[in-house]
Amino acid sequence: MDMRLSAARRTHPTFRLTLRLGALGLLLWLVAALAVAFAGLATQPIAPADLALVLGNTVGPGNRPLPRLRIRLEAALALYRRGGCRMLMVSGGVEDDGRDEAAGMKQWLVEHGVPAEAIVEDRHGDNTRASARNARAWLDAHGQRSVVVVSQYFHLPRARLAIRQEGLVDAGGDYTQRLFVWDVYSSMREVLGYLAYGARLA
Repeated sequence: MDMRLSAARRTHPTFRLTLRLGALGLLLWLVAALAVAFAGLATQPIAPADLALVLGNTVGPGNRPLPRLRIRLEAALALYRRGGCRMLMVSGGVEDDGRDEAAGMKQWLVEHGVPAEAIVEDRHGDNTRASARNARAWLDAHGQRSVVVVSQYFHLPRARLAIRQEGLVDAGGDYTQRLFVWDVYSSMREVLGYLAYGARLA
């Protein structure tokens, strides 16, 4: 009896419709994730910018950048060396245990030859929106407008959207070519993030 009831449910039009809608939703989400990833991969600096906004990520003991953050810093360093920006803003949060993303980022850049006076520390960049607002505040104070964003490729579309929403000049974005397995998950998550930013829900 139970088996017959279960089979009946699986063949019920409402059940079949639910499955189809679920499959369609998943397909659309995958397509959107691919669009985000390809948009990020196609991003490049448009012109020399007043400021490169380097978005933070996890640091370990002693504020040493972990791999995902380190490749952002490598991209920022290359951008600065080739004259793609006048100043660098390293933007990140401070963890409960005292680990400081911005301090670690600045330390790494200085160790690799960037003058300390060319780096602005933003210790209140707890998320992409906050980082964009803090970049705007610094640029406003210095009479400047253009920003190039440095992050992972899949993060660039949302970060550039945040820059434009702050009324700044979007000078493109930069990233390194190194890829990670978890980029697949991150690209899918960015779909929701981009929609939330576009609707001003975050």
